[in-house]
Amino acid sequence: MRQILILICLVPMFAFAKVQKISDIPPASINYIDIEHGNCDANCLQNLVNSGMEFSFLSRFKESNANNFLSNLYAKLSGNIKSLIAFGGLDGGSKNSSNSVKIAVLIPQQVIKGYSHVVSDAIFSYVISQNINADIKFYLSGNESSASLRNALSQIKRDGISLVVAPLTVNGARYIASNSDPNTFFFIPTLNYSSVGSSSGNIFFGGISYEDQVRELLNKSSSNLIIYHDGSYLAKTLNGYVEINSNNVIAKNMVDNSKRALFDTIDEKFNESDVFLNLPLSKTEFVINEISINKAKPKAYLTTQINYAPKLLTSIEYGNRENLYIANSISYIPSDISSTASLLGLDMEYNWVAYSTAIGIDYLYSTYSGANKQRVFDEQISGAGIRYDTKIYKTTRYKFIPIN
Repeated sequence: MRQILILICLVPMFAFAKVQKISDIPPASINYIDIEHGNCDANCLQNLVNSGMEFSFLSRFKESNANNFLSNLYAKLSGNIKSLIAFGGLDGGSKNSSNSVKIAVLIPQQVIKGYSHVVSDAIFSYVISQNINADIKFYLSGNESSASLRNALSQIKRDGISLVVAPLTVNGARYIASNSDPNTFFFIPTLNYSSVGSSSGNIFFGGISYEDQVRELLNKSSSNLIIYHDGSYLAKTLNGYVEINSNNVIAKNMVDNSKRALFDTIDEKFNESDVFLNLPLSKTEFVINEISINKAKPKAYLTTQINYAPKLLTSIEYGNRENLYIANSISYIPSDISSTASLLGLDMEYNWVAYSTAIGIDYLYSTYSGANKQRVFDEQISGAGIRYDTKIYKTTRYKFIPIN
């Protein structure tokens, strides 16, 4: 049985009634003490990571036994973010990297913001859990201006890299489609092919298909439809998909940030209609609760991936969501990948960008690197995009359950 001793020295600050003085005693520190016998080499450390044994990994880690990916993981888990090797754009693979496959990650961090960490953590999760022989370099372009992307692509080419994961918006993807080297293969996890409509055979897209999700949801509806949306770009896109695929829309109501009471939008039509919620979770919660307060009972609530999150189960009372249908395109995730992601604080089961990123690097590495590695994800590439298996879910009191 593995035993880990964690020594934590907690020193309080003493506060006095009239004078406040900071203690001269050094601040609290955490040390991970290895009391197990034997040396834990890179394979041993890898097994601890794959098994989700975070504290064992932290206590048994030795820099001399680790490759750079394990060193990165240790730095992140121990809070020593400044020691991360890969995120500055340095070699991230095994320390003997002469035969490593080179993969670039192009991140316009000022544009995609928090998704920068989602993408990097998903890549770490895949690379560490699969123990692949790869050097990962991160290229931080800042934004998606032509100059920034041109400079990043030039540097990637100078570094001799032909496999690129690029979490971009539509503007960045269009630049890549028009200006990329046809011998360089790109995977864009943040967009569906329909958003750009151009690939030239060297660009693959990992974004989920919201239109497929809308069509699947509409299969559950045989009534008039009332749409609630927040006026965002995504909401307008979803509204369009609903209206293209259904002739039953009788009303569209916008919910702004003030979340004003919806009394004037709720009437007798609701009891004979389905409500399509093209809203983020906080506004979905608000709308469902407002409808419930007004004693209206729609036949069904319909919503896409944007509301597939554990928080929905606690933020909306079960009685108000018994007739809620949610589309989800996230399927099987290998346990070693999900365990590693969990160590990094990433719940891949509910984050489609992370899921798409892991599928993308799996596809690029297994298909184009010459490493002769079998893919671990089931999704296939159809044309220039991932073909997802979209399922419709309902909720119990405590979890989501598929119904098709």
